[in-house]
Amino acid sequence: MSHFAGAPVLRLTSVAMMAIAFLALPLGGQVVERAATPDSVAWARVTYISGTSVYLDAGTRAGLREGSVAEVMRGGARVAELVVAYVSSTRASCTVRSGPLPAVGDSVRFSPVIQVTARADSAGPTTTNAPPARRSTRRSPPIRGRLGIRYFQMNLTGDASTRLSQPALDARIDGQNLGGSPLGIMVDVRAYRGSRTRPGADQSVEHTSVTRVYQTALFWHRPNSPAQVTLGRQFSSALPTVGLFDGIAIDLVRTHWSAGGFSGTQPEPSTFGFSSDVRESGAYLQWHNAVGRGPSWSITTGAIGSYARGEIDREFVYLQGMLNTRRFSLYAAEELDVNRGWRSEAEGTATTPTSTYAMARLSLTDAFSLQGGFDSRRSVRLYRDFINPEIEFDDSFREGAWGGFMLSAFSSRLRASGDARVSRGGIAGRATSYTGSLGVARLTPLGLGAQIRSTVYDGPMAAGTLRSASLEINPFGVLRLQGSAGVRDDESPLATATDRRTKWFGGDADMGIGRSLYLMVSTYRESLAEQKTIHSSVALSWRF
Repeated sequence: MSHFAGAPVLRLTSVAMMAIAFLALPLGGQVVERAATPDSVAWARVTYISGTSVYLDAGTRAGLREGSVAEVMRGGARVAELVVAYVSSTRASCTVRSGPLPAVGDSVRFSPVIQVTARADSAGPTTTNAPPARRSTRRSPPIRGRLGIRYFQMNLTGDASTRLSQPALDARIDGQNLGGSPLGIMVDVRAYRGSRTRPGADQSVEHTSVTRVYQTALFWHRPNSPAQVTLGRQFSSALPTVGLFDGIAIDLVRTHWSAGGFSGTQPEPSTFGFSSDVRESGAYLQWHNAVGRGPSWSITTGAIGSYARGEIDREFVYLQGMLNTRRFSLYAAEELDVNRGWRSEAEGTATTPTSTYAMARLSLTDAFSLQGGFDSRRSVRLYRDFINPEIEFDDSFREGAWGGFMLSAFSSRLRASGDARVSRGGIAGRATSYTGSLGVARLTPLGLGAQIRSTVYDGPMAAGTLRSASLEINPFGVLRLQGSAGVRDDESPLATATDRRTKWFGGDADMGIGRSLYLMVSTYRESLAEQKTIHSSVALSWRF
């Protein structure tokens, strides 16, 4: 399993290109979701930033839902507004609706949601900040979740012509205070059957059936208790460098400090089946401010040990520090390997710094900020539906140092940014890149939004330009249409004459049907020389 110093998330296989159906919003009808009371407030923290995606350390168990609105707070003031795009039991990925891009460690305020039955003669949509006047309220059931059915097809033409079809099912269940007890459950299971056809004289067909369990755990947490015990397949709540594990975790959260530990085994990496080959344990101690009071800060120290078939695989110390004020943000995380046995002989030193991530931002005004950072992490895991050339490019240039600016205007409806990056590792090797982007959002009653980007890069292994654009409208609230396109011209010495230009374009349409159903249709086309790839998918999700 790969590790990174941010929120642990899943990088899915091609069947999960359909996973955008997580955006099953309860639109239409007369049932909406809102805060339990006007004063009901919960808090989370930003754990990672990737492009325009913002990751939080809270999920459905904390009351977040797809489409929930959250506020980024600094020094008691709201500086940005987020909308939840993907959510699991304990993590969420968001997009920025207004304001500048947040910083890692920022405090995020939101209203936990319950279901509210609205009056039929309601004058308009509700907001999470408005009091539930003249409304009858019923609490959400103790078990909530989502069931999805989807179909994905890929056609690859060229020398290696292939057709892949994958019908799939997924189920996610979150339950709290079952039967009035402190017990709860988390379940996330996905399965598909793939058929790969290679045209030719024999018309060979390969069939593959895969079922992956990403989470299945039972937890104990009494309301207002600082302690929680979780048993089963899970992520560590406070040690983001730990991936999935099967075992037990104990966490204790107090006003100014937190502590905990875990022990278990890593799942088999390719099938996600249970395996006892790799055992790992760890513990942490954290000091932090009282959430929502004053500047946000924390200091975390932890120790993790991993052992493969009884032999030392890796033992390391995890250090993390974070400070956020209205004008200044700083986040730093380090993994320091402690070498014993064969590792000491191989490394030649007692300790080895193996993963560093740091970023700082200075907001000169509410509209203009400067930022920079350094990243030497070997790999990261992100919520990804699929990878296009733009995403692949950003991944390959991730390792290294960067600096840039961000400017927002007209209530953040207009945003401009630019950065320079010096890469030192990864696929790109040693290279430099310069990127500028301009975006507009929420224009006209159609909810029109658009963004353009241009990047120039140069290095011995990669050199050229990348340009992309996207357009989105949300005309009726329940319907969203989006189109995107881009082109990458690679002029590096490693590119052949026929592999210099990559083009792609795609379109998505998603719509809420009634209170709980969500329909998504998507298509994507990519071409490189004589090879063309076409992805098509359709998904229907029901959330209960």
